[in-house]
Amino acid sequence: MIRFDGFDLSKMTQSTIALLLAATMAGAIVADAEGQRRNRDAEEENDGADRTFSTEIGTIVLEAQELQSQDLFQESIAVLNTALGRDRINPYERSIALQMRGRAYFETERTNEAIADWEGAVATGALLPAEMVNLRINIGQLLITQGQYDRGINTLELAVREGGEGVVNVRVARMLAQAYAQAERYRDGLQWAERFWDLRPYAERVRGDYSLMLFYYQTLEMVPQQMEIVEGMVARWPEEKRNWTSYASLLAQVGREEDAFEANKIMYINGMLEESREIVRVAQYYSFFEYPYRGASILERELNAGRVERTQSNLNLLANMWRQAREWERAIPVLRQVAQLTGAGDDWVKLAEALYQEDQLAEAQTAFEEGLERGGLNRPGDTWNLLGTVRYELGRRQSAIAAFEQGARFPYSRRTSNGWASFVRAEIQGEVDRARIRVQIQRDECRFAVEDLVAGAVLFGDVDEEGRLFIEVPDRCQEFFNRYGEPIDQVASAGGADEAVDGIAPEEGDAG
Repeated sequence: MIRFDGFDLSKMTQSTIALLLAATMAGAIVADAEGQRRNRDAEEENDGADRTFSTEIGTIVLEAQELQSQDLFQESIAVLNTALGRDRINPYERSIALQMRGRAYFETERTNEAIADWEGAVATGALLPAEMVNLRINIGQLLITQGQYDRGINTLELAVREGGEGVVNVRVARMLAQAYAQAERYRDGLQWAERFWDLRPYAERVRGDYSLMLFYYQTLEMVPQQMEIVEGMVARWPEEKRNWTSYASLLAQVGREEDAFEANKIMYINGMLEESREIVRVAQYYSFFEYPYRGASILERELNAGRVERTQSNLNLLANMWRQAREWERAIPVLRQVAQLTGAGDDWVKLAEALYQEDQLAEAQTAFEEGLERGGLNRPGDTWNLLGTVRYELGRRQSAIAAFEQGARFPYSRRTSNGWASFVRAEIQGEVDRARIRVQIQRDECRFAVEDLVAGAVLFGDVDEEGRLFIEVPDRCQEFFNRYGEPIDQVASAGGADEAVDGIAPEEGDAG
């Protein structure tokens, strides 16, 4: 945000104040009607007052004036000292001599002496109200440049009270605003800053004017007013980055995040953002406002261009934005790089999830196993369930059950784990039961078919060389019945029993 660092009033040019003094000495007229009326009244009151020069003093003053016209200010001081040393000098003559010597002191950088002389000129009582007001303004300005802010403020405000509102022009209001700021009397000075702003025509406002107002509003934490000033600066100098940066910061401060996002976009599009953190901030805004694809594209491009630092944090941000955009294929290389860089279990799990989304199941299984082995996971039970799911989809159902059983060790994932394990076990058992039923149905069908074939063989006398009935067993039934129509399993059982009986031999203890 733009900050205003204060005012350097010491740079007030000598010629500026000299011109102001010349105007004072010429009897400048107070601007407003009330001031003019008071000035006329004072002139009427002073009709009897001596506002003329004696020949002696007049000659000295003219000599001093000639010296000053030649910039011989030190010499003019000596001449004016002569006049001021005269006993018979009248108040009017003294006021003029003091003003002239004050100017000479100012031009020779003896500011305190200049202030004293001008205050002495006011004290003579010989000045008209307009003259006194203008001289007080000069005195106040000099006091401020000398760091005597409170005295300067009091002197200027006295001039305003004496001269009326017409005295308050752009210059006076600005001086008072600056003095109050230097005195750190911000609440009191705000009225003068705002009067200055209102008096200054828009077309004549310069950067320092905006800075003055911004300083006050920032110091007093007047955010809406800050916004108004900064918006004006953006409109006036749209090519300047610091104005846009302040504008975006203020928008965020007042909760207008979407407008802050737009301001940052404008800065990025116009090439104002050059620092890594600034570009990252823009990418984060895209992510925050549900445009992760655009944010990730910007961040990836700037990483590749080297304008954004390839740190772990920035790589993580890029990976997360690709994940948020569900661009798993583009997320995988970044996630793999992060996982290898950090070695953290959680980063391996993120990689595994992306691989799973891309149906790269074998690699996903390996990454899940790596993440679990490295540890440090917030919810390892959930990761075991994901591993179980991958193994199940790979057809490794017993391994999947083992993973789900691991997940069941954690209370938060137990219900899901047990549900999946039960599902897989039921699926396996269901396949066994269905296979058994299919075999039984096929066996029954074959039994009926074989019985019909045997009946036909009896009818037609189909016998072999041994006189046994035989049939042509269908291919589908040959695993259940032999050519004689006998169930193979029963024949095998009978044969096995006979072999068992024949194979019994007396143990050694029974030999005798």
